[in-house]
Amino acid sequence: MKGVEARLSAPLAAMALLTVGVLVAVLFMIAERVDRDALRHEQQLVQRGVDAKVADLQRIVAPQVFWDEAVKNLDNRFDPAWAADNISAYLIGQGGFDMIFVVNHEDRPVFNARVGKSATAADYERHVTNFKPLIAKVRAGEARRPRVTGPRADGGMVSSPLQASAIEAIDGEVYVVTASLVQPDFGTAVIRQARAPVVVTALKLDAVFLEVFASRFLLAGIHLHRGDMRPDADDAHVPLRDHAGKVVATLDWTPPHPGQRLLRKAVVPILLAVGGLAAVALIFARRSRRIAEGLVASEARAKHMAMHDALTGLPNRVLFEERLRQGVDGLSRRRGALAVLAIDLDRFKAVNDTHGHAAGDELIQVIGARLAGLCRASETLARLGGDEFGVVAVDIDPNGAAALAERLVAAMGAPVDLSCGTVFVGGSVGVAIITPDEAYVGAVEAARRADVAMYRAKDEGRGRYCFFEAEMDAALKARRGLEADLRKAMKDGGVWVAYQPQVDAAGKVLGVEALARWTHPEKGAISPAAFVPLAEDCGLIDDLGRLIMRRAFTDSLRWKHLKVAVNVSALQMRQVGFPDLVGEILAETGARADKIELEITEGALLGDDEVTHQAIGRLRAMGFSLALDDFGTGYSSLSYLRRYPIDKIKIDRSFITPLGGDKEAGAVVAAIVRLAKALHLSVIAEGVETNQQREQLQEIGCVQAQGFLFSAPVTADAIDAIVDEGGRMHLAAVA
Repeated sequence: MKGVEARLSAPLAAMALLTVGVLVAVLFMIAERVDRDALRHEQQLVQRGVDAKVADLQRIVAPQVFWDEAVKNLDNRFDPAWAADNISAYLIGQGGFDMIFVVNHEDRPVFNARVGKSATAADYERHVTNFKPLIAKVRAGEARRPRVTGPRADGGMVSSPLQASAIEAIDGEVYVVTASLVQPDFGTAVIRQARAPVVVTALKLDAVFLEVFASRFLLAGIHLHRGDMRPDADDAHVPLRDHAGKVVATLDWTPPHPGQRLLRKAVVPILLAVGGLAAVALIFARRSRRIAEGLVASEARAKHMAMHDALTGLPNRVLFEERLRQGVDGLSRRRGALAVLAIDLDRFKAVNDTHGHAAGDELIQVIGARLAGLCRASETLARLGGDEFGVVAVDIDPNGAAALAERLVAAMGAPVDLSCGTVFVGGSVGVAIITPDEAYVGAVEAARRADVAMYRAKDEGRGRYCFFEAEMDAALKARRGLEADLRKAMKDGGVWVAYQPQVDAAGKVLGVEALARWTHPEKGAISPAAFVPLAEDCGLIDDLGRLIMRRAFTDSLRWKHLKVAVNVSALQMRQVGFPDLVGEILAETGARADKIELEITEGALLGDDEVTHQAIGRLRAMGFSLALDDFGTGYSSLSYLRRYPIDKIKIDRSFITPLGGDKEAGAVVAAIVRLAKALHLSVIAEGVETNQQREQLQEIGCVQAQGFLFSAPVTADAIDAIVDEGGRMHLAAVA
């Protein structure tokens, strides 16, 4: 019997040991996977947290620079005392920043501040390599924006914040650096210089920052490694990159290791279970169930955090958009309509400016809880960002949506008790109703309609709600119609080329400048100032540039003794294949490159990149001459003249207009002419409209001119007539 038991026990023992071994191996793999998944989720969470912190810092700076008063005191006139009180004192004292610099339109520092000690322009110059790329990014955005000329007729905001941020290594420390463009908010003051000032802020990632960050995200053992260092084997790791994508530091912390904790708990019970297969199986079953529950809980926590706002606990934009799509997709299965409500606090900025960022966060939490209490379980209230909220309500009619909107407006208009005192903010609500027959509208369009209605509510006085109406889209539809008309005009010949003569001192025509014109069949002549930006916005600028260049090259064959000037945009110059395109048009039209002058603006040369250098070199090799347009209004004109093979400079009309009544304008033009002669360059003045301007230009030594004094832009046939009559112009205006 004992032999039988031995024979049976040996295989059973082997099976038990094998089973235990397999179970242990499986448990180790599960623990490793749990740890790996938990680590990945936590690293993603922290990376989003770093990005959110950078965005928070931008929001702290924005109210101080996106402000008419900032335009008055930093651009119209520089007031250091105002900068100290409203930029330095606020951002260092309230925002916690360590360094503040204000650079003017020439990107030169005019104000410097540093926490705990004074700062000088030398501090800025020492770190300019860290600041310059961010300033350049902001400048590029500024160049693409239309210039604000005054308040809007409806009293609304005329611009929006323009900022760029990166994490930079400065003096061996790690900082979040932000460049913010000074811009007007309501247009009571406008930028007078060629470019707006830029406020540069830097906040050090010190021990206090890490402590607050770790507390917010429940991170243990957080520390900062400077440079791109390998993390410890057990550490979680998030790289911090600068503007160029280079890792300047790593943020490391100790992850929770739920798998390892589980493994440590399971080892002893498993070892005790070696004596019996049944016990081992039971323990394995129980542990497996707990592992599954842990995985589900971990995944649910990660999903909740990805779908909810950290400050209020409300659904975030991701979950809002998902519920909105579900609501629109389910319209056909419901009887009721879908309502989308866009909510925005009216005086949130004032609370932030007066009481600080902490008070702003507290206000958002109180308002979020207040609004959540007014919504039904079937209605999704979400915080979309900043002081913006949204509601998706299904199976609702317009009366029900109006009642909900009234409750929300009333709730936001009630006093709010904060730790800093009682504040009054109020809010505006836009409502878009999507009926089952309008399911084709889609989620994106439904949200856009709610936003349009919300802005109408703000325009009508705030503290109210407004339903979306089709008339609100009239302006947008008109713009889309104009875009369609422009596309058709470019195909049908509605866009054509006019030529403005360029003359010498004796009135002889030396050349012509090709200028784009659009004659609308119903609206008549459309200004280039209107349709060129429209072409840029809708992606037609390349086709427009090719059309004008092809027409100008073709017309150049009509005038053997005239040079034809063609404008080249900065976008075209930065395209790698641009010289090849010009060569193709040259071959197609049969034009001569030595009869074509390409006019480029200083903006095309901004950045001094290799693509621009190669493009200019190839165009010169083809035989084209180059003129620098709008000279004196750009960034560093003299350096461009030295680095690029420019043949001619065109003095901008802004310097010509004051001639005769402004001695300083005459001195500037004289200096430009002397500079051109010293560099052996031709020089021409544009925008000449009076005899007095012409005579003063001749006295200065600028003998080539262009403007309405001689001729407005005319058709190619009119240029033919001028050439046939001897090629001389009669003055078309009086002094």
